Amino acid sequence: MDDAPGPHDPAADETGETADLAVAFVPGVMPGKWFFRWRDRNPGRVLAERPLETDAWQEELGAGRAHACFVRLPAHPRPGVDDLATLREEYRAVELYAEQQVVVLPRDHELTLLDEVPVAELVDEVLLQEPATLPERHRLRSPEAVAADAPLPPMRHVRDAVELVAAGLGLVVVPMSLARLHHRKDLVHRVVPDAATVPVALVWPQDLPEEQEELVQDFVGVVRGRGLNSSRGAPAPASPAAEDRPAATAGPARSPSSRRGGQPPQGARRAGAPRGGARSGRGGPKGGRRSGGRGRR
Repeated sequence: MDDAPGPHDPAADETGETADLAVAFVPGVMPGKWFFRWRDRNPGRVLAERPLETDAWQEELGAGRAHACFVRLPAHPRPGVDDLATLREEYRAVELYAEQQVVVLPRDHELTLLDEVPVAELVDEVLLQEPATLPERHRLRSPEAVAADAPLPPMRHVRDAVELVAAGLGLVVVPMSLARLHHRKDLVHRVVPDAATVPVALVWPQDLPEEQEELVQDFVGVVRGRGLNSSRGAPAPASPAAEDRPAATAGPARSPSSRRGGQPPQGARRAGAPRGGARSGRGGPKGGRRSGGRGRR
């Protein structure tokens, strides 16, 4: 169970002092640089940092323990259910950047021979996640293969799935920041270049008191790189068309294995091998597919 304060606890910093601004963030998001800049611009103001153990950010905002929260949006939103337009019917939201997805692998798995792992390479692998989270793979599988899938083991968090990968029970595809957060020496990750990216947004309630709304707007300005003397503008409107557009420079650090410019490769190649070269060793004969087992399950 999560060690979270009760629903009536006021927003406060780590010392228990009531905060002028409390900002929560889901696992893997690293907003430290923005917290530092906001404090530097607002001396005397108290900002409470609220790291979350899960993605249950609605509860944090609804209980008043945070005034705003960094959240991940679905990679494949359902229109009218969990897309950005529907979210903005209840909250204000500024989309900031998009995360690449990666597959987490045991260090000795044969797919580690690739710099990047296209979705097609995952079709015959056991994935420790619901098929709906990676529809790109689901579309490539036969009905017989889908019907033969074993039930997923119990998992509460991404951390549980990563531990099952280390135990050899399968693989998992997650946003890159979560793979880094739960890094282990016996695991590696590879970018899945043709998987949808995962948007990250700053979200806050529409009915904040005027003082908190102004502080959140000031924080939005910090996140988007707005200068100290520039206009902070009015509170963000509820209409999606009038919301701020994503900042191009707010994204996470690129993986060394991902290509410059964010363009998917024409084909994955073996790590360390010259372009155009044939696979060798565990990859099988020239021009052929890998032979043997597909690594630990």
